[in-house]
Amino acid sequence: MMLPTNIKSAVSCIGLTLMTACATKGTSFQKSEVIERIGNKSETPEWATGEKTTLVEGGDCLFISQISMSGNARSEACMKAAELDAQAGILKHIKANMTASGQLNEADATSDPGYESLVTFFSSGKLNGVKTLERYWEKRVESSESGDRVLKLRCAAKVSIRKSDLEKQLRDAIGGPKVSAAAHDALEKATQKAIESFAE
Repeated sequence: MMLPTNIKSAVSCIGLTLMTACATKGTSFQKSEVIERIGNKSETPEWATGEKTTLVEGGDCLFISQISMSGNARSEACMKAAELDAQAGILKHIKANMTASGQLNEADATSDPGYESLVTFFSSGKLNGVKTLERYWEKRVESSESGDRVLKLRCAAKVSIRKSDLEKQLRDAIGGPKVSAAAHDALEKATQKAIESFAE
């Protein structure tokens, strides 16, 4: 059946409009732009760019965390959230690397009191001696998923702990009279490997 010319034109127009809309949406994303920084800084500090999350400086293990909030959020609240996330990130990093290192057979270790004690320590999220070294915030105009321009507050925090303090707390968490020598040795090797990963 042949469609009248005016209907053909309308259908063509609708198709062209949809293609144009899709093409426009696909090209509406723009590069993020920083419009304000803490202390009127002229550029983002290298440590806060997000390229690295872990470092070793001297005898300290460092962890860097970044979070984003609405542009209307308070900068102090945003930086505090990044700080708390960085503090928790130290133990999360160690826990993840202990398994990833391949030195810890989780199936064998779960039945050992040392492993259970270490899991409890990780769950508590309590680590003594963590210090905040630097905090940072910047306001950015970014493209949302729909392509709209939105204001975001991005914050970063860098925290540190003495490597020796971290090692001692992990040893204490593993230790105990009921821990078998083999399990204790395996857990210590795995935690040491995880601590070394801060420098990778």
